[in-house]
Amino acid sequence: MKDFVLPLVIAVIGLAATGLGAVVGARATKFGAEKSAEAVRRQVQDQGAIEHGHWLRQQRFTTYESFLEAWDECLRITQASAADEAQDSTGLEDLRLAADRMAGRARRIAILGPPEVTHAAESLAETMQEDVKVAVRFIEVTRTAIAAVDEHPIPTEAVSEATDEYRHRSQQIVDLVNDHRSQGRDLRELDGHPMLRAALESMEQYRQRSGEAREALSANLERLSAAASEAFSMADVLTRNRKARELSREQFTSAAREALSKTPTPELRVDRG
Repeated sequence: MKDFVLPLVIAVIGLAATGLGAVVGARATKFGAEKSAEAVRRQVQDQGAIEHGHWLRQQRFTTYESFLEAWDECLRITQASAADEAQDSTGLEDLRLAADRMAGRARRIAILGPPEVTHAAESLAETMQEDVKVAVRFIEVTRTAIAAVDEHPIPTEAVSEATDEYRHRSQQIVDLVNDHRSQGRDLRELDGHPMLRAALESMEQYRQRSGEAREALSANLERLSAAASEAFSMADVLTRNRKARELSREQFTSAAREALSKTPTPELRVDRG
């Protein structure tokens, strides 16, 4: 009996060992395959992240460049308008469109980032658009003031004519008085003389025309003074914006260089298993 049982036990143990080895081997093979699959997945994921980083860097470069092109266009338009004495709405409309392009490209920068570049771009775009609004207001104020002055012109021609007439009549009176005196005649004889009446009428006309001119001049000066006061305020805004843009331009350039100096990628995970 023992001779039969012992070989049987050994056979069972051997079979069990073989089965256990197969199970262990299968599990090891599966574990190795899973590890390989995970490594491949991570490699593909990391490679995709790297490629996305390169794509993002290129998109940023293109968008930053187009933003600066719109900014330079705004500068060219403002410089050309400053050199052109005949101001019209055409140049202002061109500037408005260029400023709108700046704002649109700043919005795209806000999508692509990073925040430092976005903030500087938005600051540049906002001050330029504010300049356009100020320029529109300046033209409105100027046109309104000119129209008001044109509606209330100073009667310079009428004043000039009244002045000449008054001087002429005054000289006639002087000559008349001198003539009477040279003849030894009484000056009371001149009471009611037609020349005296004409001189008094010319004096009254001169006073009336001069008064009208003073009123028109005073009203026009008041209108022009109000327009000039608002223009000075607008000039302060433009000066402040210009200084702000100089700083924002430096910030944008510096932040853009920093963003483009490296490829934006997420941190790669390290497998420690």
